[in-house]
Amino acid sequence: MYQYILPDAGEGTHESAIMSWAANVGDKVEEDQTLLEIESDKAVVELPSPITGYLAKIYVEAGDTGIVGQPIADIAETEEELNAVLKGGGQDATMDDSKKESPVPATDLSQKDLDQETPQAQEQDQPSPATEKKEAAKNDQPKEEKDIRSLAIPRVRRYARTKNVDLLQVTGTGKHGRISMEDVDAFIANGGAETKTSVATQILQPVDSTLSQSKKEVEPETEQPSESQDTKHDHKGKSNHEEFAEVVEKMPSIRRTIADALAKSSSQVAQVTVFDQVEVDALVAHRNRMKVLAADRDIKLTFTSYLVKALVAMLKRFPDLNVSLDMDKNEISHHQYYNIGVATDTPRGLMVPMIRHAERKSLFDIAEEIADISQKARDGKISNADMGKGSISVTNVGAAATAGVWSTPIINLPEIAILNVGRIDKVFMPDQEGNPVLKNVMKISFAFDHRAIDGVYAQKAINLLKSYLNDPDLLLAEG
Repeated sequence: MYQYILPDAGEGTHESAIMSWAANVGDKVEEDQTLLEIESDKAVVELPSPITGYLAKIYVEAGDTGIVGQPIADIAETEEELNAVLKGGGQDATMDDSKKESPVPATDLSQKDLDQETPQAQEQDQPSPATEKKEAAKNDQPKEEKDIRSLAIPRVRRYARTKNVDLLQVTGTGKHGRISMEDVDAFIANGGAETKTSVATQILQPVDSTLSQSKKEVEPETEQPSESQDTKHDHKGKSNHEEFAEVVEKMPSIRRTIADALAKSSSQVAQVTVFDQVEVDALVAHRNRMKVLAADRDIKLTFTSYLVKALVAMLKRFPDLNVSLDMDKNEISHHQYYNIGVATDTPRGLMVPMIRHAERKSLFDIAEEIADISQKARDGKISNADMGKGSISVTNVGAAATAGVWSTPIINLPEIAILNVGRIDKVFMPDQEGNPVLKNVMKISFAFDHRAIDGVYAQKAINLLKSYLNDPDLLLAEG
């Protein structure tokens, strides 16, 4: 029996959330075939099966968190091993009812115990006809927890409970028939919501008239609390419990990593943010011309590509911005590379993949790579090799902003600076004779770590950056 240990998917990752299993208990798995997906601190990672065999047991369900170095599954190398495990119960494993051949939990009966059982002992373990009848009647009742655990992840199960939805009645549209929150909402919208109370009542409903006398003993378990309890009703008839209902879920690993990084940056960095603006008529015109040529090459040319180019050119002339601080060691690391981070909005949170060695790449190369890494980040396919070791980062919220406002970006440690740009707006600005002329104006926010550089040095770098954005010919000539 091969025990699959959860590996470290990142750099010192302590735990990872199990996103999904590609096989069910009892299924045959091939070596190097994707067995499950986990969410590390930075990305969703596919883990392959280390051997060819049969998935015998799952220790950590989809939606739960596994600890690095702890087992997450058992893989049987032969059908005989698999059958032995299934015969032993495997109560912790997720499997179909048809594969659960014994009600005895695997933790209560080891394989060694099974091998040493005598025929006489096995005969004694056989239930009597009367016991079989009782067990059959018991099995006819719904086993909600057993079934629901294989239907939906814990977050969805909790959500269904708050909506009083019986998941056994919901049709899942996810992978392997998994139920999502959207499936629960669709079930409610179709008028199919059934309360847990009603399900419990059906389970406890007498099947024989001779049991009707005990009905009153059952009903108190499902009756509503009195007015004196926490569910007192307000003047509108809504209970306090319903009015302040909450859904609590564990913070995803990526969101926790983002939160920790931002909190660390805010608490440790002496951050200064400079708000400025630059007239970009020439940049807009240049991009309008070049994006046609880019489209012929199936490349989407955005302003972010120009920003990456401009930051590389700025760092070459202001190298003290291309450093990292280590206050514990009292050291400053001067980077001999130009890796520009591009902040990317993804369903799992903000990620900052890198354009590696951006100084070696053309404008079109950078545009193509931005599109590739951004899509990988949104799909959860970004790797650790795509993250970290940055020189400086850029975040462009222009597409989402409703006005060309400034903001205060948070530095992406261990970098010491970040550039944020808003949308480009039409603004009246004076020409050389003082007459108002409508211009394209980009608002920029440049944040830097005052521990590493002084304000005058930063302002000079910003002025050079503005000159590149104002004149793309100069940018391409020097960048």
